[in-house]
Amino acid sequence: MFDVTMAHAATAATVATDAGLGGLILEKAGQYVLIIAFFGSIIWFLRFLYGPKGIFRDPAWDRWNDQARREAELAARDADAQPQAASHAQQPAGAAAPSDGERR
Repeated sequence: MFDVTMAHAATAATVATDAGLGGLILEKAGQYVLIIAFFGSIIWFLRFLYGPKGIFRDPAWDRWNDQARREAELAARDADAQPQAASHAQQPAGAAAPSDGERR
């Protein structure tokens, strides 16, 4: 009789938790949703504290980022300017660009 009562109580408890929020927690998809929401809130909170314009963000990080951005822009300009300078150096000042017939 004790075993039947405990089994019946366990079944009743399972049925009771399958409804509502308990059902969401017990389902595998619901667990994934809660895990994603939990870690998403942690990521958002850390971004709020330390991200761009964050409360605890060190101003040196912004200076380093600005300096790196300026250096990258200068390197890109130099890379673009080198092929143009090389093509201008090969042609005399008064010479026109060769036509298709002259290239062959």
